[in-house]
Amino acid sequence: MPQFSCPKCGAALAVDPGTQIAKCQFCGTVTYVDRSEALFYYLLPFTIDEVKARGIFKRWTAGPSMAKELEHGCKITKIVKEFFPVFRFRRSVNKSEKVFVRPARGTTLPGMHNLEIPPGGEVIYDDKVSIGDAKQIDPDISIGSYIGEMPGNAIDQALVYFPIYEMTYEFEGKSYDVVIDGSSGRVYSGPSPSRGSAQYMAVMGVSFVLGLIGGYLACSIHVLFIVLAAGGLLAGRYMAQQVVTKKPAPAVAGGGAAAGGSAAQAGEGASAPSDAQSGAPSDAGAQTAETGAEPEVKQ
Repeated sequence: MPQFSCPKCGAALAVDPGTQIAKCQFCGTVTYVDRSEALFYYLLPFTIDEVKARGIFKRWTAGPSMAKELEHGCKITKIVKEFFPVFRFRRSVNKSEKVFVRPARGTTLPGMHNLEIPPGGEVIYDDKVSIGDAKQIDPDISIGSYIGEMPGNAIDQALVYFPIYEMTYEFEGKSYDVVIDGSSGRVYSGPSPSRGSAQYMAVMGVSFVLGLIGGYLACSIHVLFIVLAAGGLLAGRYMAQQVVTKKPAPAVAGGGAAAGGSAAQAGEGASAPSDAQSGAPSDAGAQTAETGAEPEVKQ
């Protein structure tokens, strides 16, 4: 049977066979016993309830990069409040401390390799801590699977139960997964419906093909086709952006009339200076002619 030491004081831990939680008899630290070593054992509490999580999701669907009808057209089909296990590695890298987070359970959920644990936010996970109505997911990956890829030197390592909302929603007959951080509200998403991506790619694809044809013609016929090809690509990009850009609301009729009146007044005000300016050159021309005639008389 392997021997385990307390990660805090270094004393030997008495671990019963088949158990994964041990408490140090000397300093009282509760540890998680992995297959290879004992780790600090923490839980990061929820600070966002389900109502707020739904509101965060709704605001996310209304983002400028999301599909136009996603906010009102999607439907949440599943939402699960759970504590997901992750390994937290504190390492000394080039004389600075860095933190790395890796999932302690196999998963395809988005964002599980990019979770951020706020410093000092976790609590020791002992029998005094309650998980409430959240579901606890047990780890099935050993910390040894990640040790080899960690840079620098170890400061400490821990198993942390991270609060998340696992959500599934449907839009236009397809299902998508989203994870909402239960402590910060950050949204992690896999592939999701984006605004105008198909139209944009279609227009840019046509422009690219035309650009290739123009480049070929430029090499075989005339250099002028290079300019035409470049202009075609720029024009294609502009049209693609116009396809996916929202058009502003039309102006109110009264405002347009007022604007027209202002433009008319501006035009009338501008006519007088133009007349004055048109007369000034003729006077100057007369003076120039007179000035030019005097030398001829003197000669």
